[in-house]
Amino acid sequence: MKKVTMKVIAEEAGVSVATVSYILNNVNNQSISAETRERVMKAAQRLNYKRNLTALALKSGKSELIGVLLPDQTGEPYWARYRYSQALYHLGKHLNDAGYQLVVSYIDPQFSKLPILLERELDGVFTLNASSSIFHRISKHYGVGIPIIGIDTSLDDPLFHTVVPDFEAGIEEAARRLGAEPQFLLIDHYVDHGMTEQIREMAGMDEKRMHVYSSASELEKFLAQYSGLPGVVINEFLCEQALRFDTAGRLAALCTSGCPELISGRAETVVFDADAYREAAEVMIQYIARPQDHYPNNHILQKIVHGETLA
Repeated sequence: MKKVTMKVIAEEAGVSVATVSYILNNVNNQSISAETRERVMKAAQRLNYKRNLTALALKSGKSELIGVLLPDQTGEPYWARYRYSQALYHLGKHLNDAGYQLVVSYIDPQFSKLPILLERELDGVFTLNASSSIFHRISKHYGVGIPIIGIDTSLDDPLFHTVVPDFEAGIEEAARRLGAEPQFLLIDHYVDHGMTEQIREMAGMDEKRMHVYSSASELEKFLAQYSGLPGVVINEFLCEQALRFDTAGRLAALCTSGCPELISGRAETVVFDADAYREAAEVMIQYIARPQDHYPNNHILQKIVHGETLA
């Protein structure tokens, strides 16, 4: 099949080759009418034109692809499939506005698919809910100038950025909304044990009053000890599960998945500001543009939203 060039599209649409190039390469500093843009795009579609992304990447030195790596979810609670949908939405929105696309991939503990992923030319990488050890193993596969940002990973390494909820402020706000001292804390299952330990330390409760989710049966057994008492739950999906077993108590959920509407009216909700994902996207873009610069704020906190929370 004969290759469709921009010259062929220009002839089909009745415009110059330069105009076709501006439109297909999303050049925004040119004054092109909506009618001309539509005519060129329709011509390209009729001719089955496909951009040579590899050539573009070689020419610019950038692939315009940002990788998002998630650990394998085997054995995880059902909500693991939905936990980061809002994070992906907000990251994708801000990165798309800057001309980047997200490439999402699941990785297993043995990294059997990692070599395939590494064949892609990525400008940057986000990890979601990865342990610090997995994060560092991934980071070794990328050279200098490829930024990596960990979301829901506890790291104390000046080379990398992390994005985590402000659990301390969240727990304090939950207690305020309950109007009573929380008697127990339910913690969502995080792959990174360091995250769990940080939450435990911030809560300042007796170890016996904190429960890390492992199964519905263990959750039911734990809640039976605190029936009717106020408690804090980290993650709204876990709170929805807890509400099935403790209908007499008062619960406040730290909505780490950005879905407070899931439990609206059945529990108090503490919402975290999604603006942290915008900040993370901007840091990623800055690192890509100027990898030699130093960015001192390594820990990006998702702050809580005060006042009335809206679905």
